[in-house]
Amino acid sequence: MKIPRVGSRAIAIAFYLAFRSMSPAFSQNFKPSGSSQENSSIDPPTSLDCSTVTPYTFYGHLPYPEVPPQNLVEVGNSERLERSAAISFRQMQIAAARDGVTLVPLSGFRDRALQTELFYTIAAQRGQSLQQRARVSAPPGHSEHHTGYAIDIGDGVDSWYDFSQDFERTAAGQWLMKNAQNYGFELSFTRNHPCVSYEPWHWRWVGDADSQFVFQTARDLVPGIRSELQEIELQERSQPKIKSTHTPH
Repeated sequence: MKIPRVGSRAIAIAFYLAFRSMSPAFSQNFKPSGSSQENSSIDPPTSLDCSTVTPYTFYGHLPYPEVPPQNLVEVGNSERLERSAAISFRQMQIAAARDGVTLVPLSGFRDRALQTELFYTIAAQRGQSLQQRARVSAPPGHSEHHTGYAIDIGDGVDSWYDFSQDFERTAAGQWLMKNAQNYGFELSFTRNHPCVSYEPWHWRWVGDADSQFVFQTARDLVPGIRSELQEIELQERSQPKIKSTHTPH
């Protein structure tokens, strides 16, 4: 029996309405991390705040819905993406291979349970505060990987640089910077992102109206965020590419 596809736009709308409906009640009893003052206001912040948790953001991370499992397909290494994103990723892999570059899918869709492990458990293991952990990992419910539109990519030859800022030095990293936009992918966390560390391996697919709506909806939760992040991304794209001098994660 064929399982009907659930539209990403419908999922995002439902998630948005549910989130908005719970936010006022949640915010009335919410106390920001590191603050002794009560936050009784239900008004969203007007810019991205990297230092607090609010009903709208978590240390600068925005909330995202989970894509239904039936909308996911494998793209290699047992990793899955939303169907349309998967098609584009495979096309991108083929194009890269023609240029002698191997794009390896490292991490695609993640559910809340896995993201909880990656965020809270590893933070405890490493002795990181949640604010420190949020610089390099999203809390559950706030990861782009939940949408099925985000993927971490590695180099088939230089796997040493997987999940490293120096991934941009690899053939795969350089190829993606030059060509990924032609397949609907954009870099999520640029050097100039205010809250999240630079991740040249993390790409999100915005190749159709549904995927664009998912990310736009998350940004619209916080007035001003959309234009703020777009300006940062525009500045990043206009800067000349240089080799990374950052220490790998």
